[in-house]
Amino acid sequence: MRKSWQEVNFGSGKIAFLDDTRKEDMLQVEYPNRFLLDMGWYQDKYIISIIQNFDWEHPFKQYTTPDRNQLVALLIEAVCCVEHALEL
Repeated sequence: MRKSWQEVNFGSGKIAFLDDTRKEDMLQVEYPNRFLLDMGWYQDKYIISIIQNFDWEHPFKQYTTPDRNQLVALLIEAVCCVEHALEL
């Protein structure tokens, strides 16, 4: 069975918001050291942003895809990126 993006292990993050409908605010995960993982649907693509210190204008890292089937892999990659940054 294929894993859905809602079942991703967000590591040390805590889910603050989760909504499975395709809209701007779909997911937000809070991490230590003022990191956020944010995901939403924007016009024709999903955008996953890693935000540090609430600097929404300059994301720490960003992933985009129009394909819902890529969300699990991209979310896992984003979680690994945050967890690695927290270790530094």
